[in-house]
Amino acid sequence: MDVRRGEQPGNLFHHAVQAFKALLLGTIIISCIVGLTHFRISSYFPIKTVRVYGANRVDHNAVQQVLTPLVNRSFFTVNVEYIRDRLLQMPWVGNIFVRRHWPDQVEVTIVEKNAVGRWNNESLLSEAGEVFSPAQASYPAGLPQLIGPTGKHTVVLEYYKQMNRLLEPLHARISYLELTPYLTWKMTLNNGIILQMGHKDILTRLSHFVKVYPKIVGDRTADVDYVDLRYPNGMAVRWRSVVKT
Repeated sequence: MDVRRGEQPGNLFHHAVQAFKALLLGTIIISCIVGLTHFRISSYFPIKTVRVYGANRVDHNAVQQVLTPLVNRSFFTVNVEYIRDRLLQMPWVGNIFVRRHWPDQVEVTIVEKNAVGRWNNESLLSEAGEVFSPAQASYPAGLPQLIGPTGKHTVVLEYYKQMNRLLEPLHARISYLELTPYLTWKMTLNNGIILQMGHKDILTRLSHFVKVYPKIVGDRTADVDYVDLRYPNGMAVRWRSVVKT
């Protein structure tokens, strides 16, 4: 009869220790090889040129502070996605495109947000309906004032766009638009005319105002104090001086 005896527990433990040592030694060797390779690649293919496009209102110094440590790597190890994520945190930045160009260049294209108005005198409102707060020194000149309750910025923006389209025949634009807490609308045009519009049928009433404007106001724009459009079947004009008939 062929009887085989199993290995003693001491031998099994010895083999396990030897296997663990071999595995640990192999891991150390591989890490050294990878580290050495990474060092050589970084030495042979460093990033020498970084080009940034589209940075008009974004803080140039802030962009440089972000890019300098991130691109101080090799062509193969520079983290494009991380650069993009960091730059997207800047207030003016709407989108970012980062590309590597062989053998030593990184190209960063910044797409800035398009500000259409000042929101509640403390922030900007973008064309996409986003409220953002960059440094006030970077605010574009001549932006209209858009005022409204918290959370109503997209409503105000949509009405602002539609109202401006209706005003095109008058060659006038909105310089001030307010949605009050009572959900009534007030507007000032860039020619100085103030409009009180209430809360119902806003676009219809504004469209009617545009149609009758040539007959009622004509060339007396500077003499108009304000126009009240809250009447269901008409409007009232308050003149700065008495109209002679």
